Amino acid sequence: MAEAPSYYAIIPANVRYDQNLPGKAILLYGEITALCNQKGFCWASDDYFAKLYGVTKMTVQNWLKSLERENYISREVTYKKDTKEIEHRLIRIEMTPTKKNLGTPTQKNFTSIVKSSATLRIYS
Repeated sequence: MAEAPSYYAIIPANVRYDQNLPGKAILLYGEITALCNQKGFCWASDDYFAKLYGVTKMTVQNWLKSLERENYISREVTYKKDTKEIEHRLIRIEMTPTKKNLGTPTQKNFTSIVKSSATLRIYS
């Protein structure tokens, strides 16, 4: 079972207000950020999330798929040799902006900060 999450979660505006995300997928994103604080990735299982939120593993999978589809997370799955059984899965927060979220206030603020820095440059 995964370790207890850190004290706080981060849910940026582009995730909070994304109308394409179902149910508690937004809250799940925050939980993933909390778990990523320690090692840069989340290793919690669907069972862990299902118990945490009182839902089925299928619901958790649907939330994860929606977060992945919108490019908020990526998942890396390793299978046991010669089987379809999952050995472990890592979930990472995607920090690269997509065309979809380039216009969000969060990205606009980030761009203005970077442009004002003498050492950093943004290339189109």
